[in-house]
Amino acid sequence: MERIWCLMTTGSVPQAFPFPLEPADFGTPARLYDPGRCPVSQIRLPSGDLAYFVTGRDDVETVLKDRRFSRNFRYPGAPRMVTETDLSTNPDAIVNLDPPEHTRLRRIISGSFRPRHATAWRPVISRIVDGLLDDLIAGGRPADLVAGFTQLLPISVMCELLDIPEQDKPSLIAWTGIFFDTGSASTTERTGAGIAFITYVRELVASRRVAPGTGIVDELIAACDTEGVLTPAELHQMISALFIGGQENTAALLARGLFTLLRQPGRYAELVAEPGLTERAVEEILRYEVASEGAFLRVATTEVELDGGKIPSGCAVQVSIPAANRDAKMFADPGTFDLHRAANPHLTFGAGAHYCPGAALARLELAIALGAITARLPGLRLAIDEAQARYAQDTLVRALLSLPVTW
Repeated sequence: MERIWCLMTTGSVPQAFPFPLEPADFGTPARLYDPGRCPVSQIRLPSGDLAYFVTGRDDVETVLKDRRFSRNFRYPGAPRMVTETDLSTNPDAIVNLDPPEHTRLRRIISGSFRPRHATAWRPVISRIVDGLLDDLIAGGRPADLVAGFTQLLPISVMCELLDIPEQDKPSLIAWTGIFFDTGSASTTERTGAGIAFITYVRELVASRRVAPGTGIVDELIAACDTEGVLTPAELHQMISALFIGGQENTAALLARGLFTLLRQPGRYAELVAEPGLTERAVEEILRYEVASEGAFLRVATTEVELDGGKIPSGCAVQVSIPAANRDAKMFADPGTFDLHRAANPHLTFGAGAHYCPGAALARLELAIALGAITARLPGLRLAIDEAQARYAQDTLVRALLSLPVTW
């Protein structure tokens, strides 16, 4: 596919993406969902390439579902998110494949994450949550809820479900953080992290072939070695994707959601008093505090007319999930965090072929965590002024760097 540069339709200069945070943004640039913003505009990616930026909820869903928007960036001159080598060029990674190739791999992994497995997940997650809270409380006040709880919960759950040694968690957190970085990590750091990560996965697979366990890793090895439905390269990439997809976003969502609840203490107190609101609280956190500024980049394989404007063939397309989740055409009073919101058709887990297979697991982690925290720490409150909160910059996942609390 020949590279076709997307031309500006106005005289304005494309904004750099990800957008810099301002003090009052609380992790999500308000410019993303400004009602006056053009629903389809252009941005400049960290690589310097231009991309069309789509913000309307219906248009975002179209880009995520429509097969005319591809995840294949493995051709000469393809637009890139970053200039350095990253996951987007890997032909074995499930996130880079379109149906029907994607469908084959998706079918293999989806069985392990079906909602019906929640019965088995719940006691595992509850045990991990209680253990982390035990340690947090024992450490005394004030405590950093990010370092001591939210950052550790998702990776601990994934390590348990994949039967991974506890001591490997710090390395896995560091490697996935570099994966989402768009500016501060050097080429050397990206390359080093990528090599270390895939080496770890290969060694893990080799060790489990010798001494099998009972986790999802072993199911995937069987799919490769016994059933022959995965190649060795696909097996390694599938395991890597589980770590990447199952950690960073969920950790950031949980921390940001708790911060939002605590910024107005009445919200947290209401959830303490009414545990029955937990399910709606989870969905509202998912809508309001989506930590990623967009889904994976797409490229238009033909010219597409969206409600908000035309996307030329060959152009990169970046959707804004935060903007879609605050579209006034879909959500009543979208700028308000509402624990009682009933209809909540957010797009935080995506849509279409690449809908997050771990959505049910993430929802369960958030619900169990919120339930345990509100039950055990009913007097939880911020130990800093809300204006002191700091978020990660130069990354696609805007995580809180710390969250000091007391009780």
